[in-house]
Amino acid sequence: MHSDIRKKLEAMSEHDYQKFSSALIPGVKHMLGIRLPQLRQLAKIIAKSNWKEAIEDEDFYFEERMLRGMVLSYVSKDMDEMLPYIEAFIPLVDNWSVCDSVFMGMEIFQKDRERAWKFIEPYLQSHKEFEVRVALIIMMQHLLKCDKNGKKIPRLRTVDAADVKNVSEEAGLYVERVLAQVDKVDTTDYYASMAASWLIAEAFCCYPYHTYEYIKISSLDNRTYNKGIQKIVESRIPTDEVKNLLKTMKR
Repeated sequence: MHSDIRKKLEAMSEHDYQKFSSALIPGVKHMLGIRLPQLRQLAKIIAKSNWKEAIEDEDFYFEERMLRGMVLSYVSKDMDEMLPYIEAFIPLVDNWSVCDSVFMGMEIFQKDRERAWKFIEPYLQSHKEFEVRVALIIMMQHLLKCDKNGKKIPRLRTVDAADVKNVSEEAGLYVERVLAQVDKVDTTDYYASMAASWLIAEAFCCYPYHTYEYIKISSLDNRTYNKGIQKIVESRIPTDEVKNLLKTMKR
């Protein structure tokens, strides 16, 4: 990151917040302690200026890496221009915080979801922990949650037994494709496994019937499978009856 931006980041650091954040993101070095809203605000400013020059230099601080990804999210909605930069950024992702904070908000993937799918295919087949997590987060946030017309959809407000056992909701454009892919990814590493379980819980809260049918035949490893059910059960959306049903399906 450009030296002028580095100086701005150093001035924004908070010692107490650095201690708090370090405990949540183990293994991360050179953390300044800057709150995400401040980083997003700075990223938006950089995105409207000479952003390519701003990200030319290598990163030293954790927040520089985060800021780099956020800038890419805010710069442009042109996939031809941005995909090479995103591709170059993905190998730099080495923790869940940068992965989720950046790629949850990278709405450019919603512009052409078929192209987005092709883009993430190599990462879905990867055996690198955070490449897999990046692909799963993109699938969950930008491909899973859309209807057959490509319109973004929210979670259901509640899921009862009838929702689980009957095809009452319209299948999304990618839900069956996404769930089939989850079984194929390498969930050996912890943060890849946790992303897969999170995706399953999100899918259930949008498409309970399709996800329930998937759970019954899933070949996921036990850790990921059970964590996915746990996350569904911990949600406020399913009724107690549905939660009790899912508890009986744990391995």
